[in-house]
Amino acid sequence: MERAALLRSLSCTSLASNRFYFRSFVPRAKFSSSSVAVARRNHHRLINNLTRRSLLRGDSRLHLSLSSYSLPFNKHFSSLSPNAVASPSTPSSPEVAEVSNEVAEKLGFEKVSEEFIGECKSKAVLFKHKKTGAEVMSVSNDDENKVFGIVFRTPPKDSTGIPHILEHSVLCGSRKYPLKEPFVELLKGSLNTFLNAFTYPDRTCYPVASTNTKDFYNLVDVYFDAVFFPKCVEDFQTFQQEGWHFKLDNPSEDITYKGVVFNEMKGVYSQPDNILGRAAQQANSLQSGNNGKLVHSLFLRSFTDKALFPDNAYGVDSGGDPKVIPKLTFEEFKQVQPPNESIVEKQKLFSEPIRIIEKYPAGDAGDIKKKNMVCLNWLLSDKPLDLETELALGFLDHLMLGTPASPLRKILLESGLGDAIVGGGIEDELLQPQFSIGLKNVSEDDTQKVEELIMDTLKKLADEGFFQNISYFLSSKPCFAPTTPTNTLGLSLLP
Repeated sequence: MERAALLRSLSCTSLASNRFYFRSFVPRAKFSSSSVAVARRNHHRLINNLTRRSLLRGDSRLHLSLSSYSLPFNKHFSSLSPNAVASPSTPSSPEVAEVSNEVAEKLGFEKVSEEFIGECKSKAVLFKHKKTGAEVMSVSNDDENKVFGIVFRTPPKDSTGIPHILEHSVLCGSRKYPLKEPFVELLKGSLNTFLNAFTYPDRTCYPVASTNTKDFYNLVDVYFDAVFFPKCVEDFQTFQQEGWHFKLDNPSEDITYKGVVFNEMKGVYSQPDNILGRAAQQANSLQSGNNGKLVHSLFLRSFTDKALFPDNAYGVDSGGDPKVIPKLTFEEFKQVQPPNESIVEKQKLFSEPIRIIEKYPAGDAGDIKKKNMVCLNWLLSDKPLDLETELALGFLDHLMLGTPASPLRKILLESGLGDAIVGGGIEDELLQPQFSIGLKNVSEDDTQKVEELIMDTLKKLADEGFFQNISYFLSSKPCFAPTTPTNTLGLSLLP
């Protein structure tokens, strides 16, 4: 079987995302929008918020407790050819063939390290571009589904949605492929098994996959040219189409805002779970005022603008806030900061807890007094975790919440205080890990009881531990078994 080396990621500095996700895309993560493999107009986010206050009918609230125990790339990459380069076929063994040092040197790269990963029967080789610092990871194995992903660090400075609008816009024509929407043409004519782009709070990913080698390298070539030489930075109409523009259908009606990203974010900002997540994570989502629309009840300290990430890029919305997106101008869009100059500052841990209460649109159905949502959130570390600690927290998260018999999950659901779990447990996809847990559809009188139940259960687990047959419990879960190449393996390794 012919097998080309798998190019996993190209990031503009060595400080880019450095963890693999050995799980399906968008795992049991909190506050995520759904994933559609062939729909480019998907924005994968951890958190979102509401937009239309007119949807409010009553006092349903979110109760959160927070603690902390131009793309001006051309000048940087003009010497880096966007053309895909095939590599030799690669068997699945430690002696697997790899990109030769001669080829790497010719393209301006140097080999940094290589390793055989027995768990997924793959040979991994890390290269670094000498001039720009861009990193390329080549992972070779027997998987016939060839996957490529190019990843840029794109931490935002505000909630105008520049990373998200760029994600859409760069796939609307490039120097080599000056079509209106090459992405749509690829969907119609390619043999791809995956074709998409994703905006995270701190990075943007462009993954493609195909089992056909020629088709695979064609997809790679299109994506390379799109991200390095996009037409969108010179096309105001693309900015209006993908970002925002004014629309007036009838002179007697009010002028409205439209745009692909603007409309998409209006939708995700109307989902209660996303509102809860945004209130927990983003400081700027909480805007004080005397209009009665947002209410903040503070605990132990007197400040009104705190969330888990009040001081860094995670405190704003990379996807764009519909109230802020129309403030973005085309000139600002063109002058976006190169990703190799972008970093995410570490968030300092809190010295004491914070309580936040915010309203959300609960709708008309059911008892409005029983639609409260309560969630406790912890920022776990002021720096990225080492692999051993991250693995340990994964086990702990699974023990507490991973199955119907898990103690924290079982106690919360059987308490009768709410109908479903919110929060999702450990979230380690950002620079600093966090833990969130709570209940939805809680009576207003029971909100404090939920908080007390969570704290009491965690203290009991810390003092008494888990049941004795823990080894059987863990071994029965397939996610802890060795991984073998599958048609989703390459996608699961993307950062």
